[in-house]
Parts: sequence; C-alpha cells; structure tokens
Amino acid sequence: MKRLMESAGLIALIVLLAGCSTFFSRMDADRQVELYPATKFAVDAAGDGWCWMFLACPALMVSLPIDAALDTLLLPVDATRVHNRRKSKKVESGELPNVTEAS
Repeated sequence: MKRLMESAGLIALIVLLAGCSTFFSRMDADRQVELYPATKFAVDAAGDGWCWMFLACPALMVSLPIDAALDTLLLPVDATRVHNRRKSKKVESGELPNVTEAS
C-alpha cells in the first residue's frame, strides 16, 4: 500500500508540473509569436546555468515531452497567431496587399 501511495504521489507531481512551459510561453502578449513556443522556452532555459542552480530545469525536462505534445495540439492556434501578426505588421508598415483595380 505504501508503494502505491508513493507512485500516486510521483504521478501527481508529474501531472502538476506538466505543461507549465506551455502556459508561461503563451501568457505574455508582447512576446514574439512563434511555432512551438513552449518547447523552445524549455530548451532555452535548459542552457541557462541559473535554471540548474535553482532546480527548475529537472522539472522543465520532465514536462518537455508533454509541452511538445501540447505545442503540437496547439499548432493551428499558433500558426493563426503567426499569420495574423505578420499581416498586422504589413498594415502598420504601410504595405498594402496586392490589390488589382477593375478596368
């Protein structure tokens, strides 16, 4: 019974930590929109020495496969955000879409 409780505790911990990069990478509205942002966030953080010093990287590495799966599920949403961001930048810069006039 004790072993079952330890296993349940470990599974609960993994579930609680899972997807944290997915959540944090999409929170900031000013952040550059890109595809697979949570996976990139976790991999970039793993290269940072502070991440390992504060023991956040083991949690990020445990949740990395789940973040990659969630990024794959959210790929249509991210692709739409990237497309809309590019279109709004063209409008702000004064570029007009290809418009043909009727003759």
